[in-house]
Amino acid sequence: MVIRKLRSILVLPLVAVLVAGCAVVDSIKWPGQGDAGTSSAPSGEPEAAATAPEKAGKSRRRSAKLKALPVRPLNVRADCSFRDPTGYRGAIKLDVKEARVNRFEANVDVPKHGACRFDLTDFRQTATMPNPVLRDSGSGCEVRMWEQGNRVTVAFSRCQAKCAAHGAWERLWPILVDAPSGRCG
Repeated sequence: MVIRKLRSILVLPLVAVLVAGCAVVDSIKWPGQGDAGTSSAPSGEPEAAATAPEKAGKSRRRSAKLKALPVRPLNVRADCSFRDPTGYRGAIKLDVKEARVNRFEANVDVPKHGACRFDLTDFRQTATMPNPVLRDSGSGCEVRMWEQGNRVTVAFSRCQAKCAAHGAWERLWPILVDAPSGRCG
């Protein structure tokens, strides 16, 4: 009895909000739509062309506020481990100086699916700037690293051969490292 009353108390406002939202969407005049749903612009002249300069001016103002990130060599040092509440855990030892990878070891254990193991001795560095890339020529596995603010992301691509055959590869996530502290994030 109490559950039915709670359900009706919660469902009625939700239905009212959905109906009101539909009414608002139906009352909006979209570009090129007149009162009866027909185009208000003369044939051959799309209405969007009339508003294009205005929109272009707005996007120019917005882009003027955005600044490109500086291209600089990656520098990070980490020796950390991580674990989430589901039991997904791992560890990484990483040393990158001026975009040259000097040390890279990573182990990730995926509960009920196995583990993935990575070691620098299996890889050759194929790129330095703007982001280091390691490639295993035997398996095609690639490890990419890049900076996002204070965090460094270590991501894996086509690395099935580095993981156990129980589905660990499908559940392998990038490893995040806090660059200033060297801790796993």
